[in-house]
Amino acid sequence: MTSPEPLTMHGTSRALQHMLDLCMRVAGTRSTVLITGETGVGKELVARFIHRHSPRRDRPMIICNCHGVPETLLESELFGHERGAFTGAIQSRSGLFERSNGGTLLLDEVGEIPLPAQAKMLRVLQERRFQRLGSAATMETDVRVIATTHHDLRSLSQHGKFREDLFFRLNVFPVHVPALRERREDIAALANWLLADAARHNRCRQSGFSETAMALLVSFDWPGNVRQLQSVIERALLLSGGDPISEQHPPPEITAGFLPPESGETATSLSYAQRLLIARALHEAAWNLTRAAARLGVTVHTLRQLMATLRIQRTEG
Repeated sequence: MTSPEPLTMHGTSRALQHMLDLCMRVAGTRSTVLITGETGVGKELVARFIHRHSPRRDRPMIICNCHGVPETLLESELFGHERGAFTGAIQSRSGLFERSNGGTLLLDEVGEIPLPAQAKMLRVLQERRFQRLGSAATMETDVRVIATTHHDLRSLSQHGKFREDLFFRLNVFPVHVPALRERREDIAALANWLLADAARHNRCRQSGFSETAMALLVSFDWPGNVRQLQSVIERALLLSGGDPISEQHPPPEITAGFLPPESGETATSLSYAQRLLIARALHEAAWNLTRAAARLGVTVHTLRQLMATLRIQRTEG
């Protein structure tokens, strides 16, 4: 089975290396880790990376998906229940805190936990003790908790939607997974790894990317992050039929605002990379220079100068 680590860990950017350094610093401890980041960045894979480099690596890492689970079912899933604890509880059942004893419990999208269940969660994190639903007996657990969320838990707590004391208990060691647009220098290496992985799983021949196609991928902002990049590359691979993936193979939402290299310009030149990045920002901002400049992190005056230097003109009505 292919290790999932490279899906998020591939690259040499400063942002990625800083995140990996934090992961390695906390891996050998039992401290609670809160992994934050946008949807699709690979938060679960980062959690697996931490577990795999911890003293608990030979014990299981159990995942609890907190999203959309009714309160009673979530409490039963986490803490277990005794027979007759609620309608349908025809037999006793251990919960995830019990089954992950000695290992790691990943609370995926912890911001979705209902408020009543958060109080019981706080007690487990503080005392390492819990009770099954319908039982007065207290059980102990030695479990390392890692939580992930795409929400701003601090903001949720300020609006009464998440317990502030639970946030502080979870936020012992925060690790932020950078969005793909924050580490563009990793996209080429990641894209090549994803292409090889897709070819292996689909038993397809692959011939890599054209220079223009790679420039297209690097210039895109990837709102769906690594997950979106993975899907786009697999689709492009199947469309390419074994030929090099070109700028014609990604879907329209990826190619919108694309500019081909000018005559005498290579797809790997700095001028082309700048031109393509600016053109994409202008397209995404509907050619509103103020919004485009904000996306690029420059002033409107600087953007106008760059557009003149790089000969970027609006070609659509």
